Amino acid sequence: MRNYEFDLFYFIGLFKSRKRLLGTILAATVGIALVSYLMVPKKFKSYSQITIYSKYFQNPLIKDFVSEQYDVTEMRNQRESLLQQSLNDSFVDQIGEEFQIYKTKPEDPKRGFERDELRHHFEVISVNADIYQVGFIWNTPQTSFDVSKRFLSQVIETLIDQRKKTITNVRNAIRARMEAMVLFMNNGPKSLGLSSKTQVQDQLNQVHNQIKALLSEYKEMHPKVLALRARERMLTQYLNRLSPKYRESGSAVPDERAPPETLAGSEIEPASKEVYQDLLKKYNYLNVALDMEKADDVNYYGIVSAPAFPLSPSAPKLPNFLTYGLACGILLGLFVLLYDEFVRFSVANAEQRARFWGIPLLGTVPPHHWNRSPVKPEVGTHLNDWN
Repeated sequence: MRNYEFDLFYFIGLFKSRKRLLGTILAATVGIALVSYLMVPKKFKSYSQITIYSKYFQNPLIKDFVSEQYDVTEMRNQRESLLQQSLNDSFVDQIGEEFQIYKTKPEDPKRGFERDELRHHFEVISVNADIYQVGFIWNTPQTSFDVSKRFLSQVIETLIDQRKKTITNVRNAIRARMEAMVLFMNNGPKSLGLSSKTQVQDQLNQVHNQIKALLSEYKEMHPKVLALRARERMLTQYLNRLSPKYRESGSAVPDERAPPETLAGSEIEPASKEVYQDLLKKYNYLNVALDMEKADDVNYYGIVSAPAFPLSPSAPKLPNFLTYGLACGILLGLFVLLYDEFVRFSVANAEQRARFWGIPLLGTVPPHHWNRSPVKPEVGTHLNDWN
């Protein structure tokens, strides 16, 4: 039997004898891959990188109210949550309508499917613990670049707004507690807690009755009437902030950074004065923290790289298509070559097979043709008659 070296030479010769066939198959598959690359829609990606420092979750001015985060895993989860919050429905719809990506009207039931499809074109990738890559993929490079810039601005705005919202909620809670201590200072220990909506409404009704009684004798500009009007405004604001609609909307009363009107020069019962002074100090600290949250002053995020105009498509890649075409051509060529050899070998005679395997041919059985037609006996004879 032949050795492996001879078999290798045989297959090399086999490839040489079929080089035209293999070349034709390779050219065809590579050509098909090239045509497919030219016909497939191109995708352009523009992206930027932003880092969210650990100090975003730490603020000495509010650490008494909001616990600071130091756990790496928890901070990473919060970073990812903030980035996902930036891709809210309002922002996605704004992009879809501004760049004419949506084809349906806002009230159309299919708008939700278009929104989900558009959201998939946004990309948020974690580069490391605090650096994230945010970008947008689209059919045209200009749209991809413009939306990527808007996405980066939306991320920054979300970071600032969420941090300001946390501080503002704490500050408003302190303000409400201080107003309760001033407006209901005659309630003893109850003044240290927030009053119910019914209690506030009762106080407001009393003020209305007092104003009505004073107006029967005095004019609107009388000092007593003005004092009651100021108290009426404060009670009304306080009552509005107790309503569920106000809490859901997150509305702010006018000039919330300044202490309430009734806080200035108001008398606080001795048992609550120390608590009131401590709350007033923290209230001012939180106002300072809000002043520091201006977009030009914050330093808890950094832009590692700004969005760049995509000069070449991110997908599909020409080298990938050529590689796929070349691989398919090689596999198809091997299949055709092996199939051709199998067919030729299957019809070869005994001498060709012995010569191929390198073994002696001892002999062959001559072909025999069987006659399957019945034998007709001669006339006047019987089948069993041997004579």
